[in-house]
Amino acid sequence: MKKIFIVFLSIFLFSCQKDTNTNISNDKVLTQKAYYVMLKDISLQYDLILNQTKPNNLSLSEYKIALISGKIGLSLIQQSKILNATQPLIEYATNLSKKNSLKIENLDSKIALGGLYSPNDDLNSKYNVNSFQATTESGMIKSNSFDQKQILKTNLESREVFDCALAALGADALWALGGSAAATWSAAAITTAFSAIAKRALGPVGVAIAVITFGLCISHELND
Repeated sequence: MKKIFIVFLSIFLFSCQKDTNTNISNDKVLTQKAYYVMLKDISLQYDLILNQTKPNNLSLSEYKIALISGKIGLSLIQQSKILNATQPLIEYATNLSKKNSLKIENLDSKIALGGLYSPNDDLNSKYNVNSFQATTESGMIKSNSFDQKQILKTNLESREVFDCALAALGADALWALGGSAAATWSAAAITTAFSAIAKRALGPVGVAIAVITFGLCISHELND
């Protein structure tokens, strides 16, 4: 009887130790390399899911924009699969918000936070008032009718951010984001503004699709 008790006690202690180690690991923010690998893996999962219903006349990037804008719908089963694939990003964002003492409880904004900010980013200075605005030599474009020639004249300081946001959201949504007139450009304000635009048709699924595209694009720009 005593031996049985010792065996059960050992199993219990090992289980507790394992849980503790798991919690410690989950509380850590990823390295920059691991973050990029995570984004890439999630993006590949999205592509596999969306390719099942992508119209033949659209590229995958065009299909994503159509989904985000609400021009094409997405089944509840596919939305569920997208959210399941997004869980690592949500966990990363949860840890990142804790590390930086950010109170972001809304799922849409949490997903946006994860894709907008990598582990090495300064959350207070990564973006500025020009980051999501199309500008020409004569100033900011006031309508959503900007074309490729105008895009090529975008302020070089924020060119990479703008181009990545354009690829992730599409021209119409990006124009809305650039004109959101956020009072501040803090992480909380940026994530709220980005998610408000991206979630209009599909909720958190739309935010996830957009921000993964954006995050991967920014990572490529930083590594070039």
